[in-house]
Amino acid sequence: MKKFKFKFKFNSLTMRIWTTFTVIILIIISSISFFYLVAFRSINEKGKVQDLKVSHDILLKTNNFTQPNRSDEYRNLKGSDYYIYTIDKNNTATIVNINKGHQMPPDSQNDLNSPFKTNDANLKIWMSSYITSGTLYEKQFKGTYNNMKYIFIISSIKYGDFGKSYLITYIPDIVDNSLLYMVLWVGLIFIAIGFLTSKLVANYISKPLKELENCTVRISHKDWEKPINVKNEDEIGRLANSMNLMQKELKRTDEEEKMFLQSISHDLKTPIMVIMSHAEAIIDGVYVESVEKNAEIIRDESLSLEKKVKQMLYLNTLDYVLENNFENIEINLHRLLLRITNRFKVINNNNIEWDLDIKDATINGNVDKVQVSIENILDNGLRYAKSKICVSLKKEGAFAVIGIYNDGPHIREEHLSHIFDNFYKDKTGKFGLGLAICMKIINYYNGEIEVTNKDVGVNFLIKYPL
Repeated sequence: MKKFKFKFKFNSLTMRIWTTFTVIILIIISSISFFYLVAFRSINEKGKVQDLKVSHDILLKTNNFTQPNRSDEYRNLKGSDYYIYTIDKNNTATIVNINKGHQMPPDSQNDLNSPFKTNDANLKIWMSSYITSGTLYEKQFKGTYNNMKYIFIISSIKYGDFGKSYLITYIPDIVDNSLLYMVLWVGLIFIAIGFLTSKLVANYISKPLKELENCTVRISHKDWEKPINVKNEDEIGRLANSMNLMQKELKRTDEEEKMFLQSISHDLKTPIMVIMSHAEAIIDGVYVESVEKNAEIIRDESLSLEKKVKQMLYLNTLDYVLENNFENIEINLHRLLLRITNRFKVINNNNIEWDLDIKDATINGNVDKVQVSIENILDNGLRYAKSKICVSLKKEGAFAVIGIYNDGPHIREEHLSHIFDNFYKDKTGKFGLGLAICMKIINYYNGEIEVTNKDVGVNFLIKYPL
């Protein structure tokens, strides 16, 4: 349970914003700290060396080594000092502490301790050990003594009657981490402020998102009545507009589906009732005409019922079949149209005049699917044709254009844009899926289909890319 709560909190918008905010602050702090450790310390050290060199140079030029040190009053030279290291004719070394006003041999243990908890005499002996033979002039050295880093400069000088004398100016390289600590404290403060800020920002952002969530739940339960109230024109506002459009489309689809179910229940129930009534009449021996006539009626109704069921199954699986169909061969539309029209002439021997104007054209695709798309349009035309069917094929630009005309009644204008919908009903109130199947197949092959009312009759145009 605790694990679930932790995961929930981490996945919350507040925690995500705060985490992002914290990571950005940590990156900034890390960058500043790195800059401080690498660049700032290097610059600070160079500044100390330069100032110590200036102080050392002033002592050399004034040749006055008896005055107390005043350089440590400056920020960069805080803790600096200087002394004189002498070697007499007997090769005896002596340290002259200018600021302490006394001389002492290097091995004396009665000296005072420095402010850095380091034995003053031992420290100066250590620095004096860097003296080399010959004349030195502002020779710079860096070293660590008792875990403290020192910068010191050594120059040969003339001091009293001593054989050799050296001026040694030094400063402890104390690292001032106050800036680093300040950056860390400011970062922690900003992280704390960031948590509160992220909470406010998350609440501001999540409020419309929660409204969208509630609306999504309503839509999932088919509650179409209340649209989403769009208050902003930002990304969330555009999302709300898109959801409103989705809601309208789902509402329309739901209404069409209900109408389709009503139509299909009636259209399927009617032939079933006819089949049952005539079958019972045969069983009971009560029928108006012969047994053969009742059997013919049962057969015709069964065929009609079978056709509608096949169309429903075909439409339901058409998307999958098209997406998983890898057949893409050359199709000679001239031969295909002749074969289709000849078969329809034989089946529909009802004194319909056929006017054929079929040129040569070749397309790529699945023969069975293309044939279905043409047959459904032709079957629809024959259903309403009074006396004439015209079939044409020609090339227009990059398309092969198939025209199928029938001289039947016009399609009402309000139905022209909907006859290819899945749940469209014709004038008789019966549902038909043939035109919807045509639309799916033609769209899959990047073709076009359109229907127009002529002065007399209706004309369908099917366009397939050559």
